[in-house]
Amino acid sequence: MGTGAKVGGILLVLGLAAPALLLAQGRRAAVGSQVGYSRADLGGPDAAGIRARQGALSGVYLSAPLGRILSVRPELLFALKGGRTEVSLEDGSLATLDIDLAYLEIPLLARITFPTGRIRPVLFGGPSASFQIGCDLQVILATQTIRSSCDAAGVGLFRTFDYGVVGGGGVEFGWAQSALSLEARYTAGIRSIVDGATVRNRAFAVVLALTF
Repeated sequence: MGTGAKVGGILLVLGLAAPALLLAQGRRAAVGSQVGYSRADLGGPDAAGIRARQGALSGVYLSAPLGRILSVRPELLFALKGGRTEVSLEDGSLATLDIDLAYLEIPLLARITFPTGRIRPVLFGGPSASFQIGCDLQVILATQTIRSSCDAAGVGLFRTFDYGVVGGGGVEFGWAQSALSLEARYTAGIRSIVDGATVRNRAFAVVLALTF
C-alpha cells in the first residue's frame, strides 16, 4: 500500500472512530451536510498564467464535541478544482484550456464554537486527504468547445492523490438540537499534483452547512 493510501486510510479511520468514542463518554455526536461555491486555481512556481475557475463543494460530516467549545469534525466531500489558462494553436490563435479536476476529499477538522448564544462565531482548521476521481480537459475556441477526459487526451500528468490543509471560519445559528452555519474556507494543497513540476491545488469556498 502506498503512502498516500495509508494517509487517507488513517484519516478515514480517525474520522469514523472519534464519534463512537465520544458517544461512549456520554457526549452527543451529530451529523450534517454542506454545499458551497468555490473559486479554484493552481499555484506554485510552475503554475504561472493559470487563472481561477468556478468550482463546487458538497458532502457530509460528523461533528463530535470534545468539550464546551471544541469539537472534531471529519468530513467526506466532493470537490471540483483545477484552473484555466491560454494556449497557442498551430494557426497562431489563442484558445482557453479549462482543467477540471474532481476529488473525493476527507478533511479532519478541529472546530472552535464560541458560546455567545444562538448566534455563534466559529473557527476551524486541519489536514485533508484528497483522491482524484475525475480529470477532464476542455478547449474553448471561438466557434466550438472540445471536451475530453485526461486519459482519452493522453494526458497522464496529474497525480491521483493529494493532501493539504484547510482553514476558515463563519457564523453558526443554533436552535434546539440543530444548527445552520455560513462559512468561508480556504484549502491549500501541500503536494504537487503534477509529476516533474511544482503545481498545487488551491480553493476558496463559501459553504452553507446544516447540522442535525
